[in-house]
Amino acid sequence: MPAARSDRASIRRKALAETPLSRQQIPTDQLKVGLPTTTLKTTFAVTKHASQTDTSGKYVKAKKVASPFSATKTVLHRSTAAPQIIGREAEQDAIRKFLQMTVENGRGGSMYISGNPGTGKTACLQALIKQSNVGFPSVLVNCVPLTRPGQIYAAILDALNKPAASADSALSDLEYLVFNSKCGFLVILDEVDSLLGARQEVLYRLFELAAHPDSRLALVGIANALDLTDRFLPRLQARNCEPLLLNFNPYQIKDIVAILQSRLDFVAAKDTEPIIQKAALELCARKVAATSGDLRKALDVCRQAMESAEADAKKKKPKVDKENAAGADVPTAAPKVTIMHIAKVLTSLNGSPIAQKLNALNFQQKLVLCAYVSLSRKDTSSATSVPSKKSAANIIAVASLYAEYTSISNRLNMLAPVTRTEFLDLVAMMETQGVLAIEATKAGRRGRRRIVASTGAADDRAVRLAVDDADVRRALEQTPALAPLL
Repeated sequence: MPAARSDRASIRRKALAETPLSRQQIPTDQLKVGLPTTTLKTTFAVTKHASQTDTSGKYVKAKKVASPFSATKTVLHRSTAAPQIIGREAEQDAIRKFLQMTVENGRGGSMYISGNPGTGKTACLQALIKQSNVGFPSVLVNCVPLTRPGQIYAAILDALNKPAASADSALSDLEYLVFNSKCGFLVILDEVDSLLGARQEVLYRLFELAAHPDSRLALVGIANALDLTDRFLPRLQARNCEPLLLNFNPYQIKDIVAILQSRLDFVAAKDTEPIIQKAALELCARKVAATSGDLRKALDVCRQAMESAEADAKKKKPKVDKENAAGADVPTAAPKVTIMHIAKVLTSLNGSPIAQKLNALNFQQKLVLCAYVSLSRKDTSSATSVPSKKSAANIIAVASLYAEYTSISNRLNMLAPVTRTEFLDLVAMMETQGVLAIEATKAGRRGRRRIVASTGAADDRAVRLAVDDADVRRALEQTPALAPLL
């Protein structure tokens, strides 16, 4: 018996030794007297990769080493405010004088700022508002989301935290605020050309409110069109309500280089090599200045080129032995953005010559294409819901195209549709640009129409796309006002 008990005890000890500590049961008598218990946490040192210990033996989470590109990519984002306004001295002086004459003195007035996208109109205005020594309320209202021009009154009141009692009383509530406010206030209407309607009564009313002798409203309208006030608001001059005009010309090469360099210097450490090579920065500036002068495009090109350079650096990074390099930082050279990275991004952004041609069309010409796509979709909806390459060969009569164009223009309520003669001029211009092809048709057997010549009366003409239907759709989708119609 004793021998058997001894054997069983030895077997139990061996089994217990092979059992993980986390599954071993501690005798209750040890727990009662408070003897030290054995756990995984106190018995074995827990290995934490990329961690450090302080003097007390506690583990401290190691800080991640940030990529040298992270801060630079952030400052090159188009939504990041510029550390300072480079250039635009004449434009800054004009805006500063306008603010001093109007809102800083509690008086009304109006200014219209025009210029291509990405020329610094809104950024320059907002920077000067922050630099003003006189505090005054200022709000920025984007007019694009508004479906009707009359909604702007309520939108302005909401931005000023003075909501209208009702939609019908928004104009009267705004008038009361304009003439009874204790101090002047500034309202900036971005994309103000979105408020163009049938008779432009909304825009006339806003500029009249700002021009009144007792007005407290300083109004600034921002848009891309240079001749908006002369073409669509001719009565402003007759009513002595004409705003001050200020145009922002596209950025030149030296301006783009100086702005990009100032952003890079803002986050660069001292005595470090530039992340973007000077020659690469100049190539980006030259290409952007030659096409549009849009600073936002230059920022996008540089940021995407940095991402491409970072991806190339990760591919070339040498493999390190994990056992020998555990807990140690392996120094790696910071990747540089070269001319090749900038050229690669520019090629992908510019796209094909056809895409550039379609993107360069004005809004009225894009409306014509939108009407063509709409009619083509109606013709092919019975056969298939997916656009095919055959839709590019659809021939549509000019009369039907003009009717659809007028319908879409009235539905958008942004611009009044052009007359039939002006519409024919638009189509002829698009034929010259190689976007549309005009062909004459003639009634054939069983009422069908067939092409007979490239000339003929307007009512007998038809049009078809001279480019691929997919390219047209992609170009229209980049226009926010027309994308929902597709």
